[in-house]
Amino acid sequence: MPQTDRGSTSLTTVLLTPVFVGLAFTAFQAAMFTHARTEARSVARDAAVLVARQGASPDAVETSAEDVLRRADLLSGTDVDIRIDGQLVVVRLTGNAPGIIRGTSAGIDITESLPVEGFRP
Repeated sequence: MPQTDRGSTSLTTVLLTPVFVGLAFTAFQAAMFTHARTEARSVARDAAVLVARQGASPDAVETSAEDVLRRADLLSGTDVDIRIDGQLVVVRLTGNAPGIIRGTSAGIDITESLPVEGFRP
């Protein structure tokens, strides 16, 4: 073994370990943000379905959706706004998905809409 290669494995490990750790944190953070966004979209869609198809009160559904998000502890500063525009129910959900590092977050803004269903003579 040539003398010039001594310690090259240690040097490679020392240089590449922070890169791989950074990539792992980035991948985990992306997965956390995606999960929070998917859950928020699911809550917004369920709220739209309750109002558009079941005839539930928009105020009661807003309160219920905010409670679900608060209990799931996926978003902070959530706000659910449900309005009926003619024959369309529009649900807008906003909040912040927390990051791995304290103090970091990503804003989430989701809008779901469904037509109002029911008997029309």
